[in-house]
Amino acid sequence: MNNPLVSIIIPVYNVENFLTRCLNSILVQTYENIEVLLVDDGSTDSSGEICDKFVTVDSRIIVFHKKNGGVSTARNLGIEHAKGDYICFVDSDDTVEPDMIQYTLQNAFVCDADISCCLLDVVEIDGSIRFITKGNSGFRKNTDIIALYFTDQFIKDQMYGVYNKLFKSTIVKNKTFKPYKLGEDILFMFEVLLCSNNIYIGNKVGYHYLHRVGSAMTSVFSEKRLDYIFAAKEIVKLCKGQAPYVLDVARSWLFYHYLITLRKIITNNSKRQFSTFYNEGIRYLRENKVVLKGFGFMRKLDYIGILYFPVYFRLLKLIRL
Repeated sequence: MNNPLVSIIIPVYNVENFLTRCLNSILVQTYENIEVLLVDDGSTDSSGEICDKFVTVDSRIIVFHKKNGGVSTARNLGIEHAKGDYICFVDSDDTVEPDMIQYTLQNAFVCDADISCCLLDVVEIDGSIRFITKGNSGFRKNTDIIALYFTDQFIKDQMYGVYNKLFKSTIVKNKTFKPYKLGEDILFMFEVLLCSNNIYIGNKVGYHYLHRVGSAMTSVFSEKRLDYIFAAKEIVKLCKGQAPYVLDVARSWLFYHYLITLRKIITNNSKRQFSTFYNEGIRYLRENKVVLKGFGFMRKLDYIGILYFPVYFRLLKLIRL
């Protein structure tokens, strides 16, 4: 195996309690030819100072300070400045195993993989570890991954995030993360998969994802959740043009997420606040009602409730309280 440079891009925003642990796990990598691009996205705590301190600890670290613009803009800045033959993304509150880079890089070489993945687990804030869905590791063609992207839980767990992976820089350098606050990962990954050939999914855990209450995926309903729908709609559009063999499944996936999101809007009494989105969502459900045939009873009940008896969901929430 040659000695290619690996660029590790880490967006940083208000993670002073986790950043040091993350960086320590990066700096002890058994594969040493790395550059670590820390992008401080306008942190208001001591995260920026921690980044600057680590520059004096290891010359492989490069720090960028920028005005807050969200994780997508931070990652895009990292991509712009990355010099590596391979690119890896790590979230600043997560940690990696000491051999993660070496392991994924070796698999990338052996299989000529455009994307090389290790497995990941989920670390709860109390320190307990939750192992995610198991599946078949090994070599895959991009079409195999895309065909399962919306339905297979193992593929979702491994492929919806940009972490736990090594990318050939040639397939990432011309891509950008869209300015969504939720769903930017799945859209980016789908775009990258479309222009990839070979993907390798390893059989060992190398990435530890920290599940924090209050993170984008666990916080109460807010406008950022609408971004997931916008990202999903872009994916369906990409399927129509570049992956028609999965278009019907993608449309069902989008329909499902519309159901869930509209239900949350009703439950949280936010119809007036998000009226434009809500009305567009209702229209989408009506126009694509045929998709409902493939859903179970509960999702069909959601459909009826959203379109005809929205008060049902608010009453249900009150009963549960």
